[in-house]
Amino acid sequence: MQFIKIAAVLGLFAAAGSAASAADLSRVFVPSPAMSGYRETSRGWYLRGTLGYVGYKHPEADVATQPVTGDLSRERLDPAAVVGAGVGYRFNANVRAEMTLDHTFDARFKGAVLAPGPGTTSLADSGRFQSSTIMANGYLDFRPVMGVTPYVGAGIGVAHNVLSDQVLTIDDPQTGVGDSQSIAGGDNFSLAWALMAGVGYQLSSNVPFDLGYRYVSLGDVKTRTFDNGAGLEMESIGAHEVRVGVRYTFD
Repeated sequence: MQFIKIAAVLGLFAAAGSAASAADLSRVFVPSPAMSGYRETSRGWYLRGTLGYVGYKHPEADVATQPVTGDLSRERLDPAAVVGAGVGYRFNANVRAEMTLDHTFDARFKGAVLAPGPGTTSLADSGRFQSSTIMANGYLDFRPVMGVTPYVGAGIGVAHNVLSDQVLTIDDPQTGVGDSQSIAGGDNFSLAWALMAGVGYQLSSNVPFDLGYRYVSLGDVKTRTFDNGAGLEMESIGAHEVRVGVRYTFD
């Protein structure tokens, strides 16, 4: 399934890079000015800035420590904020492409290994997660409806994921004492991909307002000591984002 999604992303970039295909898409997606009064946007560069809300999907997390080692349950990442900026180029009224840099601020991670029965050890785990992505994105803009232009897009790139401030708390019912220990954080680079949809509204001749949704797959991350038997690993990190922003088009 992931291979199919990545293949679809690459196919979109192939479409965005073909001038002949772009001309065909222009006839399909945008009506003639004589029929609609819509003036086709000329080619050119633009800048963009975005701000958004991030809701993470349920992560897959494993913990390694003694005497408790295994899959975490009830794990979650709290919501966070994302900011981004980018530079793009519009090929015609329908096809554009961008390079973007986005940063997601600290999200609190929580998880637990529940005691299998009375009188047995349980574990609680917490930490902080953040991610930065650099991505190449391609978009198709559709026919405007009442001044609103719907679009879809896809992107592929690299995510730099950081896990920090991990604290393991082991509850030993035999002693009645909870022992907490801090674990050194870690970071890594992972393949990232994204799917986008949204609408644009022209605030002025050079500034469209953008309201969009993005699902982004960020890969995984683990603490530096996880492979040595102490730490945390998160896999299949994904986020649902609602984003607002503006694009400034150069004349």
